[in-house]
Amino acid sequence: MQKAVFPIQSHADITKAINFMHTNYTQAINEGKPLRVMIDQKQDDRSTAQNRLYWMWLGQIERKTGQDKDSLHYEFKKKFLIYIYRRDDQDFAEMCDAIARVRQSEPDEYETIGKQVIRLCSTTKLSVKQMTEYLNYVHDFAVVRLGVHLTVPDDLKWCYQD
Repeated sequence: MQKAVFPIQSHADITKAINFMHTNYTQAINEGKPLRVMIDQKQDDRSTAQNRLYWMWLGQIERKTGQDKDSLHYEFKKKFLIYIYRRDDQDFAEMCDAIARVRQSEPDEYETIGKQVIRLCSTTKLSVKQMTEYLNYVHDFAVVRLGVHLTVPDDLKWCYQD
């Protein structure tokens, strides 16, 4: 039997959870593995669920495009993460401006510094709201630009939708 998670946001969600238990109870008892029900509240800070969804998506994109997860992660940080940090962190924005000024006089150093900044930027420092925005950018890019339909398991839907 597969694990099922039911985020409860309405009475209809409660009904889905109860129906799942009714449907699977007999099979679970016959297998000698009774159902276990856990009730919990979602976390308010950036969670492992958001990270799990992100890396699951990178795997789906990798299978469709052939580009490995690490290079996809780097490209998405370059396209989307830098933008979020630059917009929301004044010190980071000032650093980016300073690096941009190096571009004219030292183009090789500019490229080296830029690559290092991208490598050092991490999604782990994002707030829940910022990570949700990042996930939405990745999702939209994959669908529109790469033609990759990304799946979202029921237990992870809450962690990327507003």
